[in-house]
Amino acid sequence: METEKFGYVDSQGNEIAYMAIGGARHDLLLVPGGFGSFDVLLDEPARGRFFAPLAEFARIITFDQRGMGMSSRSAAPAAVEDQMADVEAVLNVAGSTRVALMASGAGAAMAAMFAATYAARVSHLILFHGQARTTRTEGYEWAMSAAERQSRLIEPLLADWSRGDLLAHMFFPVLAAQDPRVARLADRFQRQSGTPAEVRPHWELSEQLDVREILSEVQAPTLVIDRPAATEFDSRHAVYLAEHIPDARLLELPGRDTIFLGDGVEALIAAIEEFIAGTDRRPDASRTLSTVAFTDIVGSTAKAETLGDAGWRKLLERHDRLTRELVSEHGGRPIKSTGDGFLATFDGPARAVRCTAALAARVPELGIELRSGVHTGEVELRGGDIAGIAVHIGARIAALAGPGEVLTSSTVRDLAVGSGIDFTDRGWHQLKGVAESWRLYGASLG
Repeated sequence: METEKFGYVDSQGNEIAYMAIGGARHDLLLVPGGFGSFDVLLDEPARGRFFAPLAEFARIITFDQRGMGMSSRSAAPAAVEDQMADVEAVLNVAGSTRVALMASGAGAAMAAMFAATYAARVSHLILFHGQARTTRTEGYEWAMSAAERQSRLIEPLLADWSRGDLLAHMFFPVLAAQDPRVARLADRFQRQSGTPAEVRPHWELSEQLDVREILSEVQAPTLVIDRPAATEFDSRHAVYLAEHIPDARLLELPGRDTIFLGDGVEALIAAIEEFIAGTDRRPDASRTLSTVAFTDIVGSTAKAETLGDAGWRKLLERHDRLTRELVSEHGGRPIKSTGDGFLATFDGPARAVRCTAALAARVPELGIELRSGVHTGEVELRGGDIAGIAVHIGARIAALAGPGEVLTSSTVRDLAVGSGIDFTDRGWHQLKGVAESWRLYGASLG
């Protein structure tokens, strides 16, 4: 390995531990899974089996997720957009402008959303035993229920936390039998993640995350890798990802270990190298995944008639100035005034909801009320403006909101898990000009 760099970077007030190894021309970011610390994986046999061969053709970048390992341990489990902020901070400090993302398990959900949101920054997406969601729901009936996941996975592992025997037995039985160092590595991997009480909320949060609705927006060349013989991973997770990410390739590899460095690691590394070196497709810069937020002044016609042209114009100027201020404070992009409302975009749904809620709380000082609609989907970039079905849906949702209400699509609710936002089911609605019905939710800050 040519170079090794370790450090910390601030992300939203949290210290994120990261490392970069190697000096090859390709950047490969390894997204953390449900727990663990990269510091442990630098020891044998993980270093020799996985990191050293990878570093021959790629600069490996990775980090410990907030709340675990060497990163800020006091941090609560992060919503997916906050996890994306951590990735962005790590890539920036590492000087990486375009990167291949590799993720496994529940980490695949965040990686897919990052790839869809920051298409210009992601050259490739590699999902090894990845999951769009971890638990059973409508349209995903074959996955474990939340109760089954608790009884079959979470509780047994946490009960074995001080030793790591069960981790090795469940996820890499072949490698553990071949190399006694693996059991010791598993022990340390668990303990250095955090205590059972620290790890539990991270795992429970992953039960609620669902990125199925945004998989179609991934533009990066995608390789979905599965070891069908690995008994602790249901291959239907991989099949689902491959079927719903455009042009994704499903690759089945030998091996019975679920963890990436288990038996069959040589075939895995060869597949990664071939994929990164052999594919390169620039994203369509005119479209991206984004969260759109529409606001609309309640009773605008009557208000304009009461104030007159000059008074109405002054009110709109104050409204637009306040809106632009709050949008910028929440990391959004003000797009345009719609006459009696505003359109803005955000990189994450929770930011959009917090911004529109803050705006709804502030505008009564102007003598008005707002209704707001928030939706996440693909938008077309047209200079300083945007278009596309996501924009249309966002506008239709706003039109259904009540005075002072922030109304969102189910996509926003699914992607904002862990944000602390409360969502109240408002039922199914037919949106004007949209073929299918949408389930909508009232959003409020907890």
